[in-house]
Amino acid sequence: MRKSSSFLVCLAAFCCSLAMSAGPAASQEAGGPSETLDAASFVAEPQQLFSPSLARKFYNLAYDLAESEQADQAETQQAIVFLRAAMKLDSGAAYVKPLLIRLASRYPEKDHAALVYEILKAYVDQNADIEVARNAVVYLVGRLNSREQRESFLEEALNALGKKNSFLESELATVLGSLSAEKPDLDAAGFYFAQACRTNRYNKAAFTRLAQLFPEKLGPELYVEHLRLALRENPLDIDAAVSFAQYLERLELYDTAVDAYEYSADLFGYLYPAEQLPARIYLPWAISSYNAKASRHKCLQIAKTVREQGRFDLMLESLAGKAAAKMGDGEQATRIFQDAEKKAQWPLLMSSDGLTAPPGTDPNQWQPTDTRQLAWFYCFALPNPQKALEWANKAYSIDPNSDSAASILAYALLMNDQSKYAALQLKNRPSNQIADLVRARIALAEDRRVTAIELFKSVIARDPGSLAAEQARDTLEQEAIEYVPPADPGVLMNVLEGLFGKAIVPEFTTPDRMIAVQLNIRGNEFPYGSDFGCVLAITNSHSEPLVMSDDGMLKGNIRVDAVVSGDLTKDIPRILDTRIRNSYLVAPGQSVLIPIRLVTGELEKMLSRHPQASLNISFTLYLDPVVSTRGVVTNRLVDLPPARLSVERPAVELTGKYLRSRFNQISKGQPGQKIKTAQLFIGLLMEQYAMSNRTPPYRFMYADWMPTMFRNALLHESGLLRNRTDGQWTIKTHTMAEMLHLPLHDDYELVAAVAESLNNANWPVRMMAVYLLAKTQKGQFDKVLDSSAKYDPSAFVRDMAVALGAPGKGASSGPAQAGSQIIAETVAKPADKQ
Repeated sequence: MRKSSSFLVCLAAFCCSLAMSAGPAASQEAGGPSETLDAASFVAEPQQLFSPSLARKFYNLAYDLAESEQADQAETQQAIVFLRAAMKLDSGAAYVKPLLIRLASRYPEKDHAALVYEILKAYVDQNADIEVARNAVVYLVGRLNSREQRESFLEEALNALGKKNSFLESELATVLGSLSAEKPDLDAAGFYFAQACRTNRYNKAAFTRLAQLFPEKLGPELYVEHLRLALRENPLDIDAAVSFAQYLERLELYDTAVDAYEYSADLFGYLYPAEQLPARIYLPWAISSYNAKASRHKCLQIAKTVREQGRFDLMLESLAGKAAAKMGDGEQATRIFQDAEKKAQWPLLMSSDGLTAPPGTDPNQWQPTDTRQLAWFYCFALPNPQKALEWANKAYSIDPNSDSAASILAYALLMNDQSKYAALQLKNRPSNQIADLVRARIALAEDRRVTAIELFKSVIARDPGSLAAEQARDTLEQEAIEYVPPADPGVLMNVLEGLFGKAIVPEFTTPDRMIAVQLNIRGNEFPYGSDFGCVLAITNSHSEPLVMSDDGMLKGNIRVDAVVSGDLTKDIPRILDTRIRNSYLVAPGQSVLIPIRLVTGELEKMLSRHPQASLNISFTLYLDPVVSTRGVVTNRLVDLPPARLSVERPAVELTGKYLRSRFNQISKGQPGQKIKTAQLFIGLLMEQYAMSNRTPPYRFMYADWMPTMFRNALLHESGLLRNRTDGQWTIKTHTMAEMLHLPLHDDYELVAAVAESLNNANWPVRMMAVYLLAKTQKGQFDKVLDSSAKYDPSAFVRDMAVALGAPGKGASSGPAQAGSQIIAETVAKPADKQ
């Protein structure tokens, strides 16, 4: 029954030679096929073969090849052939396209440009995976040699693909805008960047370039919209939150700025629970609260919180005191100012009493107030001309070169009716807010009204929420001059409400309340041979759209680990490790559904090789996974728990009656039943090989007649491999695909049966036979592989043989042009640009 492997190779070569010499002009002078024979004289190809089940099988084989950690260029090429074959067998197999595009563009040095572009045009729609499309475009552009070709191709792609997917259109327009800016052609650059922003409002790169090139053309409503969208894209980005709040404050939209700073404070507390709120957040929050009449009480609350943490901030206390005064609580205002004054002057005027910080403050956080801050306090917070001048002189004497100290001294001089000396103090000094306030008051006193008004407006524009700006605004009001902000707050609020509704600033929400992640599967028990049709559902539970992007809260990376228990145990990490971007935006209350393949790689091998094992499989899906230094995997959003799913794979209960019934289906059953029988019997054969010479770790049924039955199912003249009845080609191909993990290296009879398929009239059978023999007879199948690469009439068979190592030219032989050349010439045709 067993023969030497060399004999098996000779037999396979003989069978292959029969396949290649089927035409009447086949000369066999040297015992091999003539290289001058035309492919038309070989086996006739059917007009069209159709098999969705075989297309899915080829896809699964390609997926396992491509996703293997050991996958190299050769295996990637094999996977590409399988995927092309799948599309040939089922033109409606849309699931093939993204994987085919991804693999065909994996290696820049491989010229699959024509294939990638053709499939890309068929694949792209509004639901296409933007990551797949983007990488394909990068690959195609990299295949072109000149700037002109690249630019022409991108224009063609923008017209051909951009209409189908607005996010891809935005990215292509951004690239074209950058190329135009380099020329420089600013009109074209502006056109493309504007198109990019219009088709994807979240496109940061395009907006940034547009703002750099045409800052005067972008009004504040566009800037504030852009900053608000950045916060929507990533609600956990503290810099985005603070930038949005700061811009609202600068636009004097104080009520909304208060909400934005409060959001920033809540977010900071969530991100850094062990840290205290920094001044860069609480201070502008207090300033905005002070300037928003309805929120002045928050100014007091912020100051109280900071105080209770043992901290002291003179500016914050100043705002709190003035807020209390404006609210009509003079008693509290006095108390706040007196306490602030006492702490600010300690230890500048107090003798040392052994304390390192004032009572009520944390010595570890205490920082003495400098003289300049005290001078400012007496100038603007608690006006006192005498003390203002005293502390301003001290500050100036410490640092006479400081423009800030000089400005405060000038203001203190002005408070003491020494305007002449104030003017001299500012002579040859640069402009700043306090200096302009001094100059404005001097100009007003000298009846230079126009100059004074302009200077007062400049003071406000520099920092509209400051106490200095408040004084400038009050002076204008006293002079019966209306101050009009550069941007109308009412108009801006109408724009924002039109875009984002009444709740312009969202309520801070933790990720676990924003997003729900679930693995959905029909049932929890799957018999041998079943695939787990799993769907990942990411549901947006938030009031805001969920944005999946490079800068978003969700990047779209997913990882699935499996743990097998029961009769066998095994941990299988990363059965899936990929990135999905099928949906850029998920509306509130909506879900994005992503089919994922769980039965793959090591898990698939384990399940197929042990039909009689009862197994439990637990899956854990991580969203944007991170791995700690200790190797622990978690979601990047730590309070969003991983999605989990458990299924059972019960053991096959073998009886003689059951096996005979399955055996009889080979001749009497439907094609699907025959394929299932092939899967079971091959699995049982693999299990018997695995259990030989060892004690089975689970209940394992075996009888001496079983191997004969299983082998006869494959080898008999009417069996799964040799049945010559019309319509058996799909069953033969499926059967050989199941045999990939069956030990064949010294099995004469099985190799012979597979080798007979090299003479089959249907190309999928021949391709699968070539693949199976090459994988299981490594190094002993080269001659047959070479012949298939050169002479098989099917491009799929030839290409597979080349991908497996044969030196033939495959489908690329002949006069066909390289893919990149085809694209370069296609996009250059005037007709294509109409």
